[in-house]
Formats: sequence, C-alpha cells, structure tokens
Amino acid sequence: MRVFICADMEGITGVVHREQLMPEGKQYAEARRWMTADINAAIEGVLAEAPDATFLVNDGHAVMRNVLLDDLHDRAELIVGPATWENKPLCQTTGVDDSFDLMLCVGHHTRSGTPGGLLAHTWSGAVVQNFWINGELVGEIAINSATAGAFGVPIGLVTGTDRLMEEMAATLPPNVVGVAVKKTLGTTAAICKTPRVTRGLIADGAAEAVRRLRAGELSALVPSSPVTMEIETYRREMAHQALRAPHVEACGEARFRTTAPDAAIAAERMWRAVVRAHDQAAGFLQ
Repeated sequence: MRVFICADMEGITGVVHREQLMPEGKQYAEARRWMTADINAAIEGVLAEAPDATFLVNDGHAVMRNVLLDDLHDRAELIVGPATWENKPLCQTTGVDDSFDLMLCVGHHTRSGTPGGLLAHTWSGAVVQNFWINGELVGEIAINSATAGAFGVPIGLVTGTDRLMEEMAATLPPNVVGVAVKKTLGTTAAICKTPRVTRGLIADGAAEAVRRLRAGELSALVPSSPVTMEIETYRREMAHQALRAPHVEACGEARFRTTAPDAAIAAERMWRAVVRAHDQAAGFLQ
C-alpha cells in the first residue's frame, strides 16, 4: 500500500496561535515537534493494518520546512521546500499521482470565512477570501481531495479542529474518518487534548481509514467535468495580478476562475494565479 499524507499545521495538536506557526514565533519549535508527532501517529496507525505500507509526506504549511526530518518515521519520505509555482505546482498535494492507494490530511483547518474558525483560511490567508469548485464553497480539505481524486486517490482521514469535522461532512465523500484534536473556542484559542491522547486517536483513525478502504467504503472526490474553480480575493488588485497567470479569466470585480478537464489541472492553474496575486512592485518603484 502507498499512502500520501498532506500535512498542514493549524490543525495540529496544541496549535492555536501565529506564534506557533512561523519560524520567528516563540513557540514554533514546540509546534514542529507536535506536527511531526501527529504525522507519525497517522503512519503508525496505517502500519498497524498494512505493515508493508510506504508513505510520501508533503509538508504543506507556510514555509513548508516545518516537519522534523530526524524524527519522521523511517517508512516515510518528505517533500520539503516552499510552494513557489515552479517548486510545487499543486501546492499541498504536489507529489500525489495514480500510484497511491490512499490520502490522509493531517493537521488541517477550516476554510476562510468560517465564523470563529480557529486560524481559518484557504490556501493563502492574505489573498483568498472565498474558493468555489463547480459553484460549491470549499476549503483546503476539499481542494486537496479533489486534486487527489483526479488521480483516483480517495481521502480516508482528516485531523484538525472539531469545526473542521463539520466542513468535512459537508464537502467530502462519505465515510472519511475525522479526528478532532481540539475544540474551537475562537480564532486563536481552543480546548486542546494532550499529545499523548491525540496520537492514539490519530493512529486509531488512520487504522480505521485503511479498514474502510479495504472494505470499499471510501471513494475519491471527483467533481463533474469540466471543473470550474473560482476565487474571490480580498482586494481587486490581487485579482488583477492573478490574471497574469495563464488560463485564468476575470469573473467579477475581485474574482477570477478557470475551467479545466479535471481538478488537478484546474488547481495547478489556480495556485499559479494565487502566487501571482502576491506579486509586489520592487521597493524602488513604490
């Protein structure tokens, strides 16, 4: 069995604040350890049911150099490096293909606009206000699942906040295992279970995902073709900059979209456009 793990940080055990999310943060070192431990717990859960399994982990948070390679399970390989379009054309799902049997999403968060959502955003918190797939408002777990689904890879596990479990039920196929490692209190606070507890919960959830896969209870998320993805940005200037990317078009004052044969092609185009939306003029021109 080959398993792709799409890892983020906002939904990791104990993480609630920006101080834990970026290298300059005072609690970043602790969060890196917790992130690596949550990923290892998912790996151990899969191995309990499929001892021959191998894993590819995509470090999908911010600078994307967060997971502690020294501490990562030896059965895994790790994709490390920032999500420039040239490096990671599929962002958090770069590396997935039809050789994988299953995808797990570890440490994820609710979409932008979630009321009181803990560290909620979609792809880029500075740019993306709303994201739609074929007219359905979605967050990163659905974007990543649809991208993997273009290769026939089903999603089996989502870990993160209790509120993410609601989003999972609304936007993902049935029977995906959800593991809540904390209960949201607000945008930067939560009731957190201890790492010793959540590692057991995550491992049990990953093992159950393997059992459901073998029972034929999991399915890939495959939006109807052609797939249209649309983004609304926080400022119209961002959308105008995004239009510099190929295969996207304006569809409103601060919106752009693309239509493609499948979700992987559409997501690649949209990620390239979001990267362009971050473009800023050189300092001497401002």
